[in-house]
Amino acid sequence: MEVTIPIPQGVETMMRTLVDHGFEAYLVGGCVRDALSGIAPHDYDITTDALPDEIIGIFGEEHCKYYGKAFGTVCVHFGEDEAEITTYRTEGDYTDSRHPGRVDFTKDVMDDLSRRDFTTNAICYSPITGLLDPFGGAEDLQKGILRAVGVPSDRFREDALRIMRGMRFYARFGLKPEPETDAAMRAAAPDLANISVERIFTELCGMLRGEHITQVLMDYPDILSVPIPEVAPCVGFEQHTRHHDFTVWEHIARTVGNIAPETELRLTMLLHDIAKPDCFSMDTDGGHFKGHAQLGAKYADAILRRLRCDNRMRERICLLIEWHRKTPDRLPLARRLYGLMGGALYGEFLQVLASDRLSKKRGEPESGRRLEKAAALYRQIEDEKLCCTVRELAVGGQDAMAAGLQGAQIRTKLEELLELVITGRAENTREALLPLLRGKP
Repeated sequence: MEVTIPIPQGVETMMRTLVDHGFEAYLVGGCVRDALSGIAPHDYDITTDALPDEIIGIFGEEHCKYYGKAFGTVCVHFGEDEAEITTYRTEGDYTDSRHPGRVDFTKDVMDDLSRRDFTTNAICYSPITGLLDPFGGAEDLQKGILRAVGVPSDRFREDALRIMRGMRFYARFGLKPEPETDAAMRAAAPDLANISVERIFTELCGMLRGEHITQVLMDYPDILSVPIPEVAPCVGFEQHTRHHDFTVWEHIARTVGNIAPETELRLTMLLHDIAKPDCFSMDTDGGHFKGHAQLGAKYADAILRRLRCDNRMRERICLLIEWHRKTPDRLPLARRLYGLMGGALYGEFLQVLASDRLSKKRGEPESGRRLEKAAALYRQIEDEKLCCTVRELAVGGQDAMAAGLQGAQIRTKLEELLELVITGRAENTREALLPLLRGKP
């Protein structure tokens, strides 16, 4: 296949400099895959037969940073551009489902390409010699196929994290694993238990942001159930309610794809109904899931702690899940939620509600009337700058102390005044609130 890939001037200069010194130099991996997919690469990897010390000798220590001596990667800065330059290498047996027991440098680019995970990541490009694609990765890209290099079971036995990477490539590029690769991914999934949760969480977040995430979740709940066992009970769980056409997991998968591709929002939707199977009850009116939002927030908290999610994101996600069954249709409730969440999170809350409602029924989304009302209340709060928190009251702690209140009495009284303001029984002015603070009608 004859192609021309645009390369930043500094990166191309690095490649030509290596060639001028008698070495080979190819772009490899994600930058080639992205360019062939019509996506502008964000970073560049060069593979070469030059050894790390030779790379540093060519470009000078002042332009180099040695990332991993054992793996032969040198980050080179040239002008405004940088690239990671790695020596061709082979790898010994993997002993922990993640790291090779030995890394050896080689002079043959084919040795290097043969150790890579997927054919679409085993494509090289040189502006001098063109594309080097021994495993048909470019054709797989065109056909939307994800294929492991060599024997699929070997690739995933070597590094189980490649399973999550494969799901991420499926979600991002729509590359569906071909049957042998698919079977090997599923068979090796238990080995994900040997992978650090931090790495799994990174791949999970990247996967969730993908355009094709709904199909990935529908196809691979069995794999996702390894790091998140709480997924398994949701799969195939019928809801038995007129509000839903889908099983719990089908609904979850659709909500993830129906919300903006932001990590926090998509994690929220992934976990928002995770407790439904444990809250199910049935009567003559059908299925019910009372308390699933509150229990779901507890489950999400435990899951995100287990995955080492940062505290701020975890807390925000849990709050969104806890409240996702409350669609505010009256101003007082909207103001309480706004005060609890803050403006930015409340905006995300509305997106969660919209995604949830859109994903309940096949081809016939529920009426958005209540959601439209909630959005209108949100705009009213923002436009009119309505008081929603104690700190926005026209009176404060100093006024409370001057009125003779102490300690916890101060917070309690201010919260009482806030409720009066929110429910419209008092205006948020000093003239209206000071008498109430002093206990006068």
